[in-house]
Amino acid sequence: MADIAYSACCAGEVGASRVLNCAHTRLNPEASMFESNRADQSKISTVEGPPAANVGIHRDSVETSSDDRFAALSSIGGEYIGEDKLRLLMKKKIAPICYVWFEPCDMMDIEQGIMKTIYVNKIIQAGCTVKILMADWFLQQHGMIGNDLDKIRDIGNYNIEMWKATGMNLDRVELVWFSDELNRHAVNYWPLAVDVSRKYSMEKMASYSRNRTYGPQTIPAAEIFYPCMQVAAIVCQKADIWLFSMDQRDIVMLARDYAEDINRETKPAIILHNKLPLLPEDPDMNLLRYTARTLFMDDAEAASNRKIKMAFCPPKVTVCNEFLEYIKYVIFPWFGKLELVEKKGNGSNKTYASMEDFVVDYESGNLNSEDVKLAFRKGINNILKPVRVHFISNTEAQTLYFARKLQDKIAADTLKIMLQNREIDSPWYMVDESQERSKFG
Repeated sequence: MADIAYSACCAGEVGASRVLNCAHTRLNPEASMFESNRADQSKISTVEGPPAANVGIHRDSVETSSDDRFAALSSIGGEYIGEDKLRLLMKKKIAPICYVWFEPCDMMDIEQGIMKTIYVNKIIQAGCTVKILMADWFLQQHGMIGNDLDKIRDIGNYNIEMWKATGMNLDRVELVWFSDELNRHAVNYWPLAVDVSRKYSMEKMASYSRNRTYGPQTIPAAEIFYPCMQVAAIVCQKADIWLFSMDQRDIVMLARDYAEDINRETKPAIILHNKLPLLPEDPDMNLLRYTARTLFMDDAEAASNRKIKMAFCPPKVTVCNEFLEYIKYVIFPWFGKLELVEKKGNGSNKTYASMEDFVVDYESGNLNSEDVKLAFRKGINNILKPVRVHFISNTEAQTLYFARKLQDKIAADTLKIMLQNREIDSPWYMVDESQERSKFG
């Protein structure tokens, strides 16, 4: 029987709080790149580093036109809130401050690793001062971490090491830990968070919860207050620009609404970057407990290849073909092109300089879906190869790799919520807490 590691993301089975982009139950877990490649030390010297030039080399913003700077930002794609302000910032300000929201995650997927590297390097190329806000406090929602900020710091440092190995220009990035900011500026922050909580109803705050397991009567009280904290965190920072993923849009709009309510004179421009879809067609395979649902930064090459082979990519279909989004948001931004070898037909090589040209050919049936998968497999493994080498050869990286792992044990505060909910569902049922704890380690 497969080893099962329970976590908050598998709330449907154990009743814990669901947190996106965090640890999850692993059924038939794939081997990680470190665990499967430990013996491949002989290959290290032959691996080249990531093509940093393709993800943006910083050019002094004084020597770059405002149009070029804006073009670098607009190439991120997604949605822009306050686009006119963004253009004006590129014209008027030499080094606008751009904050990047990031919640540490012990299972780092390629969106958080590769795509975040691409976007941060583009923002640097646009001449911005980049600050990544490591939102460590918010990971306390995780059912297997609780208030263990030391463990969260280990996870965050592991994420940073991944960015370093991927080629993020960390020399030009300031890493800001939210817990440190909270300690230094508590007198300013907490009154703001409490003020947010006074201006919105409990029902509205509950609607922002990522928890999909409990009903509105039984979610942890923290799920109500976390949106207040996040709004305060966004408003508190002196940012000209914020970068968020698209799944944070609702909370971003809440922050802008609050800023208008308190008559905040300046509101930052917002860039919302796209998210990668899940790989399998079967909705049951897209549950958070299945690691095959997406590609992770620490996947071994064999694991990545297996996931790509299983991915749904219908031939001649470009609308709602989610696999093609991996080509669009990973391969083209990184390499600037897609190189494809046709196994069927005459076996010729094709190189596409734009997503548009590729889509036309694919839709016409000139390209085989298996050839497209093969091209993506080659590209993603070339990107991840230096990451795998780094975590095999670097002692500090190996230490962080193991330090970020979670024990298969639900945190005490999460267990307490579970017990409270059981009492609500069956008030006459008395439960022995010590026996209940023993079930979860």
